[in-house]
Amino acid sequence: MAGLAELPVLVTGATGKVGRRLVTALLQEGARVSVLTRDPERARGLWPGGDLHFWRGDLTEPATFAGLLDGVEAVFHLASHAPGPTEPDIYEAPAHWPVTALGTRNLTALVAASRVSRLVYLSSVKAMGDAVAATGRPADESMEARPDSLYGRSKLDAERSILGLGRARGIHVAVLRLPMVYGLAGQGNIARMIAAIAGGRFPPWPRIENRRSAVHVDDAVRAALLLALDPRAAGQVYLVTDGRPYSTRWLYESIRDALGRPAPAWGVPYWVLAAAAGAGSLIERLTGRAMPLTRVGLQKLTGDAWFSSEKISRELGFVPEHSLAIEIRRLVYAYLHSHA
Repeated sequence: MAGLAELPVLVTGATGKVGRRLVTALLQEGARVSVLTRDPERARGLWPGGDLHFWRGDLTEPATFAGLLDGVEAVFHLASHAPGPTEPDIYEAPAHWPVTALGTRNLTALVAASRVSRLVYLSSVKAMGDAVAATGRPADESMEARPDSLYGRSKLDAERSILGLGRARGIHVAVLRLPMVYGLAGQGNIARMIAAIAGGRFPPWPRIENRRSAVHVDDAVRAALLLALDPRAAGQVYLVTDGRPYSTRWLYESIRDALGRPAPAWGVPYWVLAAAAGAGSLIERLTGRAMPLTRVGLQKLTGDAWFSSEKISRELGFVPEHSLAIEIRRLVYAYLHSHA
């Protein structure tokens, strides 16, 4: 991609699922990549033979920043808190605020005093709030953000820090909001759903026509690079999806079909799922152990999270190259091959 060759770039959150693919894409395009990480030894193993510079530091500790942006012209900011197994409510983990919100404020203060000319922040649709995406039509960037979790509020605060930096310093900043991301080499919710269905642990799903948006990780990376290079993206917030919504029933039937197992015509009544989810939430609260189905999990599986990526298509000409229909077959094939 023109404009990336020899570009000095810093990536935060590079060891995350999307960050790894972004760093790989930048290296393929000839960028000079530095990575901010708390564990350079572990990070170095993710790109064996890659010509990267690893900087030991932490967004919550500005004292580790000295010299971090020397010579850097562009920053891709992906860093956020990754909840561990002892934090069953991943969207309310207390560390979201210091890492995502305050950490981004620390980063923007550093950028403001540097010669960085471009900064792209990979955010989440959770910054908009679940209610915004459940109105019966695809949510877009013009809708007022109303985040309903600590994770979402911290993401929105980080977005505002980034956009405020652009207005105050006149540099090129842009925000990319991601929905559910697929294409992560057997990781993520869809891969877990495939394993559950293949293992007979996923119930015949009711015909609830909810609508949820998604995007392939490689399309997300392409969009992030586009936002960094296209001057029309400066100061803007964009949603990116693969262009169509999916229901949980569609996912269920598609996975069953790829497994060679016709989906049953019937489905478990919703009230049964709701009762099981209520019990799961209670057990999780009493024991601290993560349960396979909770009220929050059921809402994800039955509610809407529908977003429009018309703005990035109209303004920047972005066209997704991947579809979930193809990805499901690839994931099922990989699962069957690994369990042969």
